[in-house]
This record gives sequence, structure tokens and C-alpha cells, in this order.
Amino acid sequence: MGRVKIQMRKIVDRQQRNIAFAKRKSGLLKKAYELFVLCNVQMVLIFFSPSGKLFLFDTKTRMEETIKKYVDVPIRPRPRENFDDGILLQTRSKEIEDEIFKCKAELAKVEQQLGYFLKHPNQWGTRDDIEYQEKILEETLDKVRSRKKCLEAQNEAFDASNCLLQTDVEISPSG
Repeated sequence: MGRVKIQMRKIVDRQQRNIAFAKRKSGLLKKAYELFVLCNVQMVLIFFSPSGKLFLFDTKTRMEETIKKYVDVPIRPRPRENFDDGILLQTRSKEIEDEIFKCKAELAKVEQQLGYFLKHPNQWGTRDDIEYQEKILEETLDKVRSRKKCLEAQNEAFDASNCLLQTDVEISPSG
């Protein structure tokens, strides 16, 4: 009799989730041990149960040594063709298009507010008019600076996540 394919989604019932974790944990540890014995690979498995209990598996080398070796590996980006990457890029592209639309709308609003300066640069009116226009300019400048910082932070975060998606880690066998 064949096995039934399980849908990959969170198990809602806590007791069933704990049972599934216990069974799959032992299977994962067995596979890790087999990989270690058959292929003589260094590995560390660190995971937490649904209740928060820590589980560790490491090979004959100390866990700290294996983690240090992983941290010391140089990161070399390479192009990858992956379905998930495509979805991520499409989603990010849509977010950027939405952001451009919002920025264009805000730009139109700012241009309308600054229309006085654009149409009549040499006509100032009263002192109150000048102070009001100065206030609008300062608020607009603050918005632009804030938006610039936000976009720079988003760009850095996107670059970092994109780098992680395109990272190829090679570990040379110890010898």
C-alpha cells in the first residue's frame, strides 16, 4: 500500500504537530547520521521543537569548529534560475511599480503646492505668504529626505536578500 502525499502546510492541532515533529525529527537525525557515516561530511543540525526545546546534532568535529568553517567560507554570487527567485522578483517588481505610482502622485501634489514658485518666481506678496511658502518648502524637503532614507534602506535590504538568493557556497573538503 502506498503512502499518502501530505500537503505542506502548518498542522493546526498542537498535539498532532508534536507527534509529526517527533517522527520527522527522528527521520531527519537518521538521515543526517547516514550522510555523515557514508560520505564523511561535517554537519551541524540545530532546531527547536514546537514547544521550544533545543535539539542539536553534530558530527565528530565540534559544533563550534563546523560553524566557524561555515562562517569563514567566502561568498561568491552567481546567477541562479529558480522558480522562487522569479516569483520574488515579480513581487518586488510589482511593489516598485506601486511605489513609483505613489511617488508620481505625491510629486503632482508637491508640484501643485509649489506652483506658486514655478509660475511667479519673482512675486512674493506679503510676509505671511513668504513664511507660508517657506514652511511648505521645508515640509516638502523633509518628506523628500525621509523618503530618500526609506528607499535607500529598502534598496539595501533588497540587495542583501538578492545576494542571499544568488549565493553559491562551496566548502572544500578538509584534508
